[in-house]
Amino acid sequence: MFTSLVAASGSLPYLLFGLLAGALADRGSRKRIMIGCDLLSAAALASVPLSALLAGQASPWHLITVSFLAAVAFVGFDSASHGALLQLVGRRNLVAANSLLIASDTVVRMAAPLLAGVIIAAWGAEWAVAVTALCYFLSALIIGSIRQSFQPERPLLEAIPEGRLRKLGTDIREGLRFIWAEPLIRSLTLLGFGNSFVGGAAAGLLVVFAASELGIADEAPQFGLLLTVGSAGALLASLSLPRLRIRLRPGLITIAGLALSGASLFGFAMSGALPSAAAFYLLWSGASTLIIMNGITLRQQLTPDHLQGRVHAGGRMIAYGGSPFGALLGGLSAASVGVQPTFALLSALMLLLFVIALRTPLRDAAD
Repeated sequence: MFTSLVAASGSLPYLLFGLLAGALADRGSRKRIMIGCDLLSAAALASVPLSALLAGQASPWHLITVSFLAAVAFVGFDSASHGALLQLVGRRNLVAANSLLIASDTVVRMAAPLLAGVIIAAWGAEWAVAVTALCYFLSALIIGSIRQSFQPERPLLEAIPEGRLRKLGTDIREGLRFIWAEPLIRSLTLLGFGNSFVGGAAAGLLVVFAASELGIADEAPQFGLLLTVGSAGALLASLSLPRLRIRLRPGLITIAGLALSGASLFGFAMSGALPSAAAFYLLWSGASTLIIMNGITLRQQLTPDHLQGRVHAGGRMIAYGGSPFGALLGGLSAASVGVQPTFALLSALMLLLFVIALRTPLRDAAD
């Protein structure tokens, strides 16, 4: 029960505070918000080893609170960081910058479990949390050392109607209106919802599929290999996006990603053996990452600077909101018709999104 509550406390804050965080990020100092959020995460996580030293261990409710606070801090940091990145690298360099960020994040996600396992085996789980807290503190120091401005030029700020005294509700509505009024961003957001719906279902059923269709238990080394292959697909996609954006229009990258995702999911469903399943899972993970990365970058490039936080937060909430629904309905479908047919249905849904995307402005979207 408590494990589920910890997981829920980590995902709930974006739904609760995402729009508010986006509005605050567009109003305030992005740099201060990012530093403050890093320090909040560091303090929350540091309380775990401190509690272990003083009381022997952290209570389950303490861990839930820490998970919630760290997730709240992530919402604020994420909302401010997208506008800050635009100021730091410029619109022309956003593709390369996002590619590097996602690639770095993927490498860290692949290496962190191994490092955490070593720390846990040597000193205990609370010290793995302490190392994570230290990383957040170092991140705050690094961000504070950046001299370049995270804010737009003053003429752009003065062009914002009603200035900085507008009510937050008005700010939030302005961001949502922009998402709906801009055809490309609206298309990316709705297609992103479908992509995250499928991704949530596929991720939720991966253990069941491995056990029932591939004969692999979740604690077996082969399952770890499957997860590693998925991370490798995400890494390859993140490194490939800059070159793809040179050769292809950005809208076509999303459309091609939808087609590849649907085809690879169908191949994964029909694979029946680990080698072929791993190959198709790598393709699906890469395609899904391309869709997400390309959508984030294109949205940043199309959004005025003073709306960056709100449009990112609103778009993320809508697009990623499909994941829990996919996990729920995917589980119900697997219980009703079986795991393999469910994956086949998910592949059909991705191909349907591909057909829909062909009828959106993405088909003709240029840089």
